[in-house]
Amino acid sequence: MEQIRELATLLESGIEDYDDQMKILQSERLKYLRLSMTNGFGTEEGDSKESWLLHLKQLEDSLGVRLQALKQAIQKSADSLKEPEA
Repeated sequence: MEQIRELATLLESGIEDYDDQMKILQSERLKYLRLSMTNGFGTEEGDSKESWLLHLKQLEDSLGVRLQALKQAIQKSADSLKEPEA
């Protein structure tokens, strides 16, 4: 039963973290769209269109890694639950 509780806690915090990061990504996408519509990109590193695209890609990649980690945690927990208890 302890393993199930640990998994539930892990999933709850992982899902909350994923949701928070998804909100950030959505917010950053909206900023990018606004800049695109107003041609408000700068020319300096960090505020250019290319920098914004890289930033968005990194956020998307981070979400992918988080999702994969959650899936692996679930799989490992499921595998450990299949093992007979001592």
